[in-house]
Amino acid sequence: MAHRSSRNSLSYGRARSASSLARLLAVLLTATLASGLGACQGSAQAQNEREHNLASRSGGVPLEGSANRVGVPTTGVVQAFGAAASAAQAGDDEEPKDYWAAISFDRSNFDEVRKFVKDRYIEARIDETLAWAEAAAFAVASDEDRTLLLLPESFYLARKDHPDEKGKLQGKVVKISPEDRFVLLEEVDKEGEEESNKRLSDDEIRELRDKQKERRRQLDEAWRAARFGPKDFERLMDWTSRELGKGKDSKWSMKRAWVAAAQGYLYSLDPHSSLIPKSAWDDSTKEVQDSSFEGIGAILTRRPDSEYTIVESPIEGQPAVAAGLRAGDMILKVDGKDIKGEILSKVVSRIRGKGGTVVTLTVQREGEPEPMDIAIKRGRIEVKNVKYDLVPNHEDIGYIKLTGFVPHSETDIVRAYEELKKKTKGKRLKGLILDLRNNSGGLLKEGINIADRFVHNGVIVSVKSRAGTGEEETYRAKPEGTWDVPLVVLVNDGSASASEIVASAIQENGRGLVLGDRTFGKASVQTLFTPLLRDDYYIKLTVARYYSPLGRTLQVVGVNPDLVVPPDVDGKMPLGFREENLSHHLPPLNPDLPTPNDAIVKAVEACAQQQGRARKLHAADPNPAIKFDFQKMYAADLLQCMPADGYGTAQR
Repeated sequence: MAHRSSRNSLSYGRARSASSLARLLAVLLTATLASGLGACQGSAQAQNEREHNLASRSGGVPLEGSANRVGVPTTGVVQAFGAAASAAQAGDDEEPKDYWAAISFDRSNFDEVRKFVKDRYIEARIDETLAWAEAAAFAVASDEDRTLLLLPESFYLARKDHPDEKGKLQGKVVKISPEDRFVLLEEVDKEGEEESNKRLSDDEIRELRDKQKERRRQLDEAWRAARFGPKDFERLMDWTSRELGKGKDSKWSMKRAWVAAAQGYLYSLDPHSSLIPKSAWDDSTKEVQDSSFEGIGAILTRRPDSEYTIVESPIEGQPAVAAGLRAGDMILKVDGKDIKGEILSKVVSRIRGKGGTVVTLTVQREGEPEPMDIAIKRGRIEVKNVKYDLVPNHEDIGYIKLTGFVPHSETDIVRAYEELKKKTKGKRLKGLILDLRNNSGGLLKEGINIADRFVHNGVIVSVKSRAGTGEEETYRAKPEGTWDVPLVVLVNDGSASASEIVASAIQENGRGLVLGDRTFGKASVQTLFTPLLRDDYYIKLTVARYYSPLGRTLQVVGVNPDLVVPPDVDGKMPLGFREENLSHHLPPLNPDLPTPNDAIVKAVEACAQQQGRARKLHAADPNPAIKFDFQKMYAADLLQCMPADGYGTAQR
């Protein structure tokens, strides 16, 4: 069973609390990497929001072979803090895996991380004050038995009585030395505040995000004014070694503090630089690539207006469909247990189980007066990185869904394309939908190769490294092996990095239309470096920016689709979570530019609205068992209005 995000308990107002930082570190220091791709991505996004943007997206997907000391480029936005995704896999009561348990890490390793930043990071000059401050703050928060927060004294005095802090800065204050410009706060954890079930509207979330952004700005400015430096860091680490780990049965150690300090130092740079244990990276590889699990085969969600889990859609051909579960069913009970108010990952863990066993869901269905029990026999659910089929009700229109840019993605897409052609009557596709929604990126090489399958000539992407190095690579399309099929690319706010490279290459070269919502806006390339002192973890650093064919970086602005189309017929576009919502992101460098597709869009869209089938099909069955994919079906309508050469006003 797959799951999507639940927007609940978002307490942005008291962002950057010690308890939230402690939770972030708990994930960083144990279950460091969860896939975040595909159906689990939404929950990881919600986790990011619950962590008040301290938990930032981390680039990377599995790489071919092992990264070496030179490094291997990757572009993805795999969630490094996907605790919700991990819980859904293992069950909420299980301890997260401690990937750092067997890894030694001390002051020398921390210093090596700093050396890599100095030599390799995209910016030759970094904000050292902020880097030292974040390193110290993360180290101080590394003891799970305490809720300690390191703050500039000026910031603490200005914010301690602020209503948005909700009384959380009223705890015990310690100063190591009277002349220090910073304080240590033992934060108050007011009972009931953290687990509020208040549902927030999109406008309320936007307002809270703005507050968080302003709070972050004030905090960073206060650290700069305090001139926090290496001597302050050393004193904080000495204090940490004396004062932390005193709780009964404490598992804390100075290794934990040094790992946390390194993570904090990297966090100050941008949301995508971090440390990753190799074993965590390997585990993420298994989750991103083709895999399987035992469950019922349905996508679940939580909506702001409900305390119950909703069936977003059963998956075609899986046990949930066979048993009669339908899109829109509200799950009230699992095996007789009321699940009101339970987080999504907990509900997922209840429903999953050994293949061949039965789970009974009590659901409320729209139009039915009473709840009904649906018994579902669990089965083996296959998860594929590349899925494909012909679009129903559209003759010879193909559909390929790519979840992540992992090894062999191009090979799998070529195979899918050839299989789709065989299914058509004339052994030739009349159009193709490439679905990159919720595809958070991956291997740069795979993204370039896949774009090259569609783009006849011109630039696919340019990669520019650290200023002053003169390093720049421009990747151009090659005519060999290019497909001429008319093309529509589906994107949303979960489409990031390599997905944005492919979408912008197709859009800006006039090769196809992009439909959906604005993409994530991550236009940076990370490299995994194996440190000299160890070979069991990676130092992941941002080392370059990439630029679209028109010479613009998509950093923050993302790819604006040619046609903005919501997921549901006459629905609203969901509030997205993007690069701009992350702290310390690299800034945008250039304004958005128009695409070459405006005239084409008007002609094709007019045809699709007049003769298209998407709305008619939905009207004929407004409550289908499997959720109606309006974006996909509207894309098929557009393709029916395109000529064989891809563009123009002629109809077929």
